[in-house]
This record gives sequence, C-alpha cells and structure tokens, in this order.
Amino acid sequence: MKYFVWDQLKNARAITTTRDIGNMAYQVEKEDPQLVRLRRGKVSSYLGIDNTHLIFTHQTHSDVIKEVTLSDIGRGCLDFESGIEADALYTREKGIAIGIFHADCTPLFISCPKIDLVGIIHAGYKGTLKHISYKAINHIKEKYDLNGEDIYIHIGPARQFFTFHVSSEEQENIIKNKCEKALRMNGENDALFDMPFSNIIDLIDAGIPLTNITSSMIDTTDDDNCYSAFIKEKDDGRMASIIMIEN
Repeated sequence: MKYFVWDQLKNARAITTTRDIGNMAYQVEKEDPQLVRLRRGKVSSYLGIDNTHLIFTHQTHSDVIKEVTLSDIGRGCLDFESGIEADALYTREKGIAIGIFHADCTPLFISCPKIDLVGIIHAGYKGTLKHISYKAINHIKEKYDLNGEDIYIHIGPARQFFTFHVSSEEQENIIKNKCEKALRMNGENDALFDMPFSNIIDLIDAGIPLTNITSSMIDTTDDDNCYSAFIKEKDDGRMASIIMIEN
C-alpha cells in the first residue's frame, strides 16, 4: 500500500504516503535526493499535478501558519530549505497540493468547503505545546470570518499515547504550557502524553465541533505502513501528508 487515502473530508483530496513508496523528505540523513524526487514524481502523478505544484514546508516545530498561493509554486520541490517556513499551511488555490513531513508527529488535515479552503498542520511535541492547532484554526476563522462549524478536521497517523512516556521534566513542561488534560498517569512513577488528544482539545477550544473531527487512530509505532522515529528500526524516513482542493 503506497498511500493512506482520507475520504472523510468534503471537497478535498487528502493522503499520507507510506513506507511502501518510501521516504519523502530531503532532510533525512544518508538519503539520495534523486530518489526523493523520483518518489515525489510518483505522488504528483497520482494527484494529477506537476512536481512543482506539490509545495512543502521547511518545518521547524514552530507555531507559524502561512497561506500558500500560486507564487509559491516550486517551493520545497528540489530541497528542504526552499520550503515555506511554517508548520501549518493553507490555500484556496486549485491545482496545487500542500504538504508536511512526519513520522510520529500528528498531521491534521483541514477542509472548509464553504470557501474552498484546505490546510495541513504539522503538530509534533513542540508544536503541540505551542498550541499550533488552536492558532491555525483561529487564524483561518478570523481571516475569512468563519464559524467553527464551517471547518472539518481529519487526524492522520501519529504516535499514540500508550508509547509516549514522558519524564518528570517533560510533565512539568506539558503542565506549564497548559496541555495537562492530555497527560495520563501510568502508576505512581510514569506518565503518558496523548499528543493527538491534546490537539483535539485545542480544536474544540478553537470552536470546531467534535462532530467535525475524525481520526485515523493509526499508531505510527505499531503500523508497518508507517515510519516511526520512536521505533528505531523504522526510523529510516518520513511520510508526507498532503492535501489539495478536489476539482
């Protein structure tokens, strides 16, 4: 299986690549850039677009949200550094696809059929603690005068809480950043962090109804179709989660 295909969203084509098609990220060490370009060409053909119309982030686990326009065509095509400096992208342009890279981090797909808008969020541990999902949704709502009911979210494969053990220092950091609702105590001396759930809380706080949120519930540490930075023998690449407006 080369792709997870997410058909839960209205007016959008949304996919996540798998280990079967291979690593999609230039920034992975010891990877041949020509192989990455070849794989991306296959993805572009699958989506029915030119390679340069597949636009990626230059992500840094930030809380930066940016709009993608036709002037961004080609960004992130030939290298990681030329990608858009952000960890959340959205667009109203047809004929282009926007994407992020991830292994265990949480990808969140956004669709707003009311105004033909799609988006994608890369919410890793750092981005989640910066509340990137809450900020991205509020940014889009305010810019286009939308209600939460107008926006639909799908959560792709991510590391689930039962493998996400956190140290005492990390627990303090989670609490400090007001994400304690996603902490699960596992006995007296251990705690687990539910990163997808923390993002769901932020989505709800941003006004998205729970009925507008769906989740794959796929655990990247357990599913052989997924890369995982936590499971070292699977840490040889990154998946791409990609979305575009359906023509």
